[in-house]
Amino acid sequence: MMINYKDARILGAIKGGAKTFGAIKERTGIQSDELERILEVLDSSRLVTTSSGKGLLGQSKPHLFLTQKGFETIDEYVEFLKEKWEEIIHLAAEGEREKLDQFMADHPFLVNDMLFYGIVNLPFLSRLNLRFLIEGKHLCYICKKELGRFSQKFTVDNCKKFSLKIPRGMTSHDDLCARCFDNLDNNTL
Repeated sequence: MMINYKDARILGAIKGGAKTFGAIKERTGIQSDELERILEVLDSSRLVTTSSGKGLLGQSKPHLFLTQKGFETIDEYVEFLKEKWEEIIHLAAEGEREKLDQFMADHPFLVNDMLFYGIVNLPFLSRLNLRFLIEGKHLCYICKKELGRFSQKFTVDNCKKFSLKIPRGMTSHDDLCARCFDNLDNNTL
C-alpha cells in the first residue's frame, strides 16, 4: 500500500510520540484544516485510532494512536524510502545525471521524507552534493569553487601541520583551495 507523503508524515509524527492535534500540527507543519481532513481519512482507513485523554486542566482531549495496520504501513513506507535512497546513491555513483534528474522530478518530496524519517541527515546530504558528484567535480569546502585536476588542494592534515584553525564541519574527505587555506588565520569558522 503506497501512501501520500503528507499521510506518511502524520503517521510518522504519531509513531514518534505526537498524540494530540497540536503536536502533530507542530511536527508536520500541515495547516489545521488540511490536517483535520487527512486525519479523518486515516481514521476511516483504520490507520489511526482516537481515544479520549485529559488535558493539562482536566479537560477532555482526543489522543491519536497508530493501529497495527498503521504501524505496518509506516514501516513499509520507511523501507520504500531506504530502497529509493540506495537507488539515488547508485545513480549518483554511476554518473547517470539525466536519470537522477528525472528521478528527482518524479519524486519531489522524497528527499524531504528521507530527512523527516532520519534515513539521511542534512550534513551528509550537503557533503554528498549530488550534482557535483554526478559531474565528477570536486569542490573547495569553504568557497565551493571547483578544484580541478591541477589545483592545489589542502586537507585537514595540512591545517593541523601548520596549526591552523580547522573550519567547523570539515572532515578528512574535504579539501580547501589555496585561497581559502591562506585565509584560515583570519577565518572565524
